[in-house]
Amino acid sequence: MTAVLEADALVAVDLDRTLIYSASSAGDPAGLPPLRVVEHYDGAPLSRVTHSAWALLGQLMDRALVVPVTTRTEAQYRRVGLPAVPRYALCANGGALLVDGVRDPGWDGWAADVVARSAPLPEVLRLLTAVDGEPWVKTVRSAEDLFVYLVARSRAAVPARWLADLTTATADAGWTVSLQGRKVYAVPAGLTKAGALLRLRDQVADGAGSPVRLLCAGDSLLDAPMLAAADAAIRPAHGELHEQGWSAAGVEVTAASGVRAGEEILRWLLAEAG
Repeated sequence: MTAVLEADALVAVDLDRTLIYSASSAGDPAGLPPLRVVEHYDGAPLSRVTHSAWALLGQLMDRALVVPVTTRTEAQYRRVGLPAVPRYALCANGGALLVDGVRDPGWDGWAADVVARSAPLPEVLRLLTAVDGEPWVKTVRSAEDLFVYLVARSRAAVPARWLADLTTATADAGWTVSLQGRKVYAVPAGLTKAGALLRLRDQVADGAGSPVRLLCAGDSLLDAPMLAAADAAIRPAHGELHEQGWSAAGVEVTAASGVRAGEEILRWLLAEAG
């Protein structure tokens, strides 16, 4: 991979509930401006941004190296339309790197080595498939042989005791658990957005021949390490981190929540990118 930087900042942005929003996470429709659909699934609108956010994102992509950093698989990521194809995108919680929209096989090898340091995926998958027939479970899936997740019929339906037991069992196996909306993720401890992002920044900095300022935005526990590692970061006033009252030095919190927080995040990133 040849790293190229034509700006002074690398801007790492989570997608769901940070940059883009489903109808249920956008906020009260009565108080929202018209929204732009940026993703369809099975022919129906799925994710949205404000029109102002779309324009701001375009400006940011012109000014800085914007890197989407998402737990989505490559296929799920490709459903999202952005103002331009990012130079780099990290999918599968950092386990897959796209360069100008093309998957980097060398990165796949690195990710496979990272995952191999934890207990085998089938062992953890069995912990989730054990409840696959329960009425509160919609589906259980493996994501690119890198991690596994369960989709519940509602967030409230996820049994607290089961989640606690799963967290303990996966920790013993060298995996971590995160509840995001209706999804319960189990991910090898070494496969982190932060680890992947810092690796990418090092490669970009080598190509640039100078230090690269890292700006980050995210809303979930899986985003927390990259927010803490950034030179400056911001999180929305909603989501997993907000619910837990998470904070760290140098991490701002939006005044707004829902889709308006996405717009606020982009304004902040633009100002920080200079």
